[in-house]
Amino acid sequence: MTILYGPASAVPATGVPEPGTASCDAVDALLYADRQLRLVYRPAPSAARIRLIGEIDATNRNALEQTLARAGHGGEPLLIDAGRLRFIDTGGTLLLARLCQAGAARVVNVPPFLRRLADLLDLPLGIDAVVSAAAHDHRSRQG
Repeated sequence: MTILYGPASAVPATGVPEPGTASCDAVDALLYADRQLRLVYRPAPSAARIRLIGEIDATNRNALEQTLARAGHGGEPLLIDAGRLRFIDTGGTLLLARLCQAGAARVVNVPPFLRRLADLLDLPLGIDAVVSAAAHDHRSRQG
């Protein structure tokens, strides 16, 4: 795990920032990285936020699943930030939906392409589940 504190000048020679300093307050950790995808972790008081950056497909889906399973936060759901995803295949979308349905995660900052894919597959993604379900019910009644 790589921990990023901010500017190198803000980190003391010991490598451990002093409590209460700006460099100690915002800590990001790189949980996973390959040529297509990075997962960045930021702890928060009520939930862990995992930022997905890049592309998710069959080549990194298992690593994503294992990394998210290890990143749990004391029973609180993970906040999965999908705002910087450029691509996700249906298998990756199903993985995120399973985590949401189990109550283990909520997906936030859902890009339009992922929202559309989840809607087409009738998959809830955390906070967007109510909106997707309502839209699906409305289309079903019209068709």
